[in-house]
Amino acid sequence: MAEIGGFWSYVHADDEADGGRISQLARDVVAQYQMLTAESIHLFLDRDDIEWGDEWRLKLDSTLESVAFFIAVLTPRYFRSVECRRELNFFARRAARLGVGELVLPLLYVDFPALHEEPCQDDAIALARPFQWQDWTKLRFAATNSPEYREAVGSLAQRLAAASALAETVETTETTVEAIQDTEDVDLGFIDRLVRMEEELPELASTMENLTAEIVRIGEIVNLGATNMQRGERQGKGFAARLTVFNEIAQELDAPVTRIVELSNQFTTHLNEVDLGVKTAVEMISREIRDNPDAAHLAEPFVTPFRHMIEQAEVGLGEMEHIANVIEPVEQGSRSARPVLRKLRKAVTLLAEGRSVTREWNRLLDELEM
Repeated sequence: MAEIGGFWSYVHADDEADGGRISQLARDVVAQYQMLTAESIHLFLDRDDIEWGDEWRLKLDSTLESVAFFIAVLTPRYFRSVECRRELNFFARRAARLGVGELVLPLLYVDFPALHEEPCQDDAIALARPFQWQDWTKLRFAATNSPEYREAVGSLAQRLAAASALAETVETTETTVEAIQDTEDVDLGFIDRLVRMEEELPELASTMENLTAEIVRIGEIVNLGATNMQRGERQGKGFAARLTVFNEIAQELDAPVTRIVELSNQFTTHLNEVDLGVKTAVEMISREIRDNPDAAHLAEPFVTPFRHMIEQAEVGLGEMEHIANVIEPVEQGSRSARPVLRKLRKAVTLLAEGRSVTREWNRLLDELEM
């Protein structure tokens, strides 16, 4: 039997904060799986499996294409990570398409309120909800040699064993589909990605425009607050006037910040779908140019609109980071302002991480033009 593969999706900062327990848990599960089944399993941990200097994003993409099951270690930071959201989006949709939700195994490592909000405000959380979670919130504090920890590891390994049996059937199904596609000389995987990119591009552009409008609105509120604060200081009203302005800013920011949080989730979802399409399109155009150098003109209609979108993203995300830095004194100076400003920081984190995706597009487009 061929070695079965799985993907362990987690945030490195969470693993470091917990003394390496998340990555150790993955290794413990592998050991128990092999004991239960006498079969080999490869659980892909990017910390272990991507060597320094590798094209790590391409390696992740190729791994996600080939793994049989997917374990997501859920924490608040997991849903703020663009890469983790992208991994979840990729595999959850693949499992849904094949009707095999059992192959997605979320591990609830840290509970937090957003997981239980109704209606759900986060697209990635909504995507994760239908799957059968395993609660690890108490076990993360258990000694690794304790009976309760070892029993839970064994239980998770049994779930993987059941998933691996199902995965063999799925692999056979996918192989059959690929054989039919090869016979027809049609790669539906490529076409699916390009169609999704076409569908998501207008949504992504619209979301970016709406984000820009809200960013402008927040900038106006902050600038007006700064003007009022300076006026109060000139009038000698002291810290009481400053606190009043802080509270007014917090009130005014509530609506646009709530909207930005919603838009940042939409932005990440659209970005993930477009990201897959961009890579597919670059690969196809590059192959065409390699086969026929005279076809280099094919790149220009693709490159130009994406260059414009990347520039928009850089400007918008840069402005968001600037605003977050400007309002930091407000967050520190007013307790009533903290909740809304923390929401804004969450959105800024999501959007700023999206820069890694758009900058990767820039690199791919540079190579395509060369």
